[in-house]
Amino acid sequence: MKAVKTVVEAGACGFKVLIMAELDEQKLLNLKFHSACKPVMELNGKFESLNWKKGVFGKMLDSYIYKVCSEHLKHVDCPVPSAILKSVQVLAGAAVEQEVHMKIRFFNQECADSE
Repeated sequence: MKAVKTVVEAGACGFKVLIMAELDEQKLLNLKFHSACKPVMELNGKFESLNWKKGVFGKMLDSYIYKVCSEHLKHVDCPVPSAILKSVQVLAGAAVEQEVHMKIRFFNQECADSE
């Protein structure tokens, strides 16, 4: 069995999310979530024994992962669905294991023009 662990620090909500992604012997995907965020915890049981290709490649609006997450997560800017996709891609060997960061800050336009 192959497994990937992803930690998401979601931002303004202050929640951390642990995503455990596994491919079992039949190459079926299983995801487990650990967080103080109740909507994220509702995702447990929604991604079990799935074809890992389902919703991983293609358009966002066609993604099974985004569809399921949209039924439970309350904020459109939640990074958890994207983290799920990246986790599955790494697990399947379709992406490299790499950290992803987003830093969002106000800046002074005068300083930005000189950089």
